[in-house]
Amino acid sequence: MTLSPRNKLIAAASMLLLLPVVAVLQGASAATAARVVLGVAALGGLAVWFLKAKGGLPLSRFKSAARLSVVQRVGLSARSGVALVEVDGRPYLIVHGDGFARIRPTARPKVVAPRTSNLDLA
Repeated sequence: MTLSPRNKLIAAASMLLLLPVVAVLQGASAATAARVVLGVAALGGLAVWFLKAKGGLPLSRFKSAARLSVVQRVGLSARSGVALVEVDGRPYLIVHGDGFARIRPTARPKVVAPRTSNLDLA
């Protein structure tokens, strides 16, 4: 049986409320039990803060590639420019300015092998 996060929170809160009662019945003071609960809560808070500051726990070893990346931007004037953008691996050329934007798909550059002349073979 899997408990929902809400049920887990209710169970943890009820155990924290019962801890001082059990401590008093065992012979410890309520103040000591409260200090222990407060110390555990402070350590838990510090652990959560530390994990958030470090970027959290990695959920996966694999990172997906960015779906959108701006390859290059060039300003044509003070109010217009050209950007080469790659979306899901396909390049697009975007011309933009005040009140307009045009998007054109571009072809990938073809890699051409350099020519070898007959003179180089001799």
